[in-house]
Amino acid sequence: MRISSGDIRLHCEIDGEGTPLVLTHGLGNDLHFWDGSRQAFARHHRVLLWDVRGFGASDKPPGPYSTHTFAADLACLLSHLGIERIHLLGISMGGVIAQRFALDFPNRLRSMILVSTSSEVGPRATANWQRLADAVERNGFSARRANASRSFAPAFAARHPELVQAMSRRTLGNDPAAYAAAARAVSDYHWTNELGRTRTPTLILQGLDDLLTPPAGSVKMSRALPRSRLLLIPEAGHNLPLEQPHVFQSAVLAFTGAVDALLEPIASERPI
Repeated sequence: MRISSGDIRLHCEIDGEGTPLVLTHGLGNDLHFWDGSRQAFARHHRVLLWDVRGFGASDKPPGPYSTHTFAADLACLLSHLGIERIHLLGISMGGVIAQRFALDFPNRLRSMILVSTSSEVGPRATANWQRLADAVERNGFSARRANASRSFAPAFAARHPELVQAMSRRTLGNDPAAYAAAARAVSDYHWTNELGRTRTPTLILQGLDDLLTPPAGSVKMSRALPRSRLLLIPEAGHNLPLEQPHVFQSAVLAFTGAVDALLEPIASERPI
């Protein structure tokens, strides 16, 4: 379905029953990134999958985009669907959006799951992302820029070249201007200190072989978030949910189940 969010329409899909779990994809992807985990989560949750502005079947307006805009888009989407509080899961850029959502809309969260992401970007990485955005916007995607091999653990990429190629084709299918606008939006943020005011229960999942978002960033993020747990997963790269799906799904469901078990007695005491 497509739902209005301010001046644009966002594409989303809903599956399953239970407490709401929102899945937010990373840069260059869309809601189909979660196809391998969708049914496992839908057995326990009402799963909302959405295409972030600029990607998939959502509108792709001209930039600039911002993390605040992405978070506001999600809040608008939830309001339209009548969803109050959610478990919010985001990978990479989706994890950046989740953090901004937690800071801007803290009362709408049951919990947060951050995968392959960080709470800040250093000057060198910012410059690299902005150069990439300029090049993609100016020249479109080349085979080299779309090569997804570094988004997987080296050993996994060697064993599964077909998945690397599929991810590369997905990148090539993006709108260059929208991709560039989103890349700029998440190229320069610094809210490690700001996260200290977040009281949302948080699970951080990080692959030890992540070449795009090194594990040190997750360690720093876990220290900043007062109610967080960090799980470092060996033999997993940036696309951890694709490389270690059973570990990923089990960790998420154990966490959301524990949070729901703690929250439900409180909810049951409210008058009907």
